[in-house]
Amino acid sequence: MNWDKMNVLEFEKAIETSKGVCVIPISCLEKHGNHLPLATDIIISRYVCEKAAEREDFVIFPYYPFGQVSEVRHKLGTIALPADLQMRLLEAVCEEISRNGFKKIVVANGHGGNNAFLSYFIVSMLDKERDYDVYTQNIWSLTDEEYNAVFKKHNVKPDGGHADITESSQMMAIDSGLVHMELLDRSETASLERYASFEVKGINHGISWYADYPHQIAGDPYCSASEFGKDFLEGNIKNFVDAVRLIKNDEMIPALTKEFYTKSRRPSI
Repeated sequence: MNWDKMNVLEFEKAIETSKGVCVIPISCLEKHGNHLPLATDIIISRYVCEKAAEREDFVIFPYYPFGQVSEVRHKLGTIALPADLQMRLLEAVCEEISRNGFKKIVVANGHGGNNAFLSYFIVSMLDKERDYDVYTQNIWSLTDEEYNAVFKKHNVKPDGGHADITESSQMMAIDSGLVHMELLDRSETASLERYASFEVKGINHGISWYADYPHQIAGDPYCSASEFGKDFLEGNIKNFVDAVRLIKNDEMIPALTKEFYTKSRRPSI
């Protein structure tokens, strides 16, 4: 059930049908090599959510492209909002979703650069009492066993992690017309390893991604194939359905959150 495609009467019914669960597919706009669209992460996360919604009722919020992507401001097409605005905007969107009747909000993440941002965001949601709960889930959440099995089935070696064989294959499976392998520059796919000496010491810096992958492609997607992408997507869809079902039927976390708020009013030892 897509929020933006329902009329108001359908919307009212959807709140009940979904048991108050709304999913926000969040990603970003950034370069994915020369061969994939800027909205690759958005397209994949939206696809996974829409296919999952065919198996389990929930409402999907419209495209949310304002993820954390400051490290790609040097590339054309990137939209990188200030960090404080990202936090306030996502919180405001959650508040509006809640005001419309959804008390369980799932932020479905399709962009690795959002991981730290979303981890901090969901903890920050405890800074005041709210009448709704926010959960996050990465749409690529395969178990190690599932991950290894799909790569083994297609004789594919895990490689890179951005605009690589995995993302390229998924895009081929979703819409091959958006993939232009003839534009791929394979000389740009390997890490420059300029950050390696810092990484081995566990040192973090915001420039780390740019240091190693300034061309916005990590891993060689040359052997990408739609069949591999289809199977990889299916695993993601299945696991996201399972996650939403767990959240939909969850009574423990809302109860614990209310308990936490109550105890926070009068902190004790």
